[in-house]
Amino acid sequence: MTETPSSKFWYAAAYPIAFAMLVLWAIVTFALGGPGWIHALLSIGVFILIWRVTAGGTESAWRKYVSQRAQRK
Repeated sequence: MTETPSSKFWYAAAYPIAFAMLVLWAIVTFALGGPGWIHALLSIGVFILIWRVTAGGTESAWRKYVSQRAQRK
């Protein structure tokens, strides 16, 4: 698995994007009584958050973990 600049960006930006979408959804829904389409922000934000949590770290982080573990033995 090679890391491309695009994948590095998405790994770094996934949490802030998901958080911003969820905050925007909450503000519009509860403060302004937003229209139905605004709930797409909730769905997409939760999807991005779950994707990032399950995707874990990058390959370089995994290699660093494995090499540190091997050095301890």
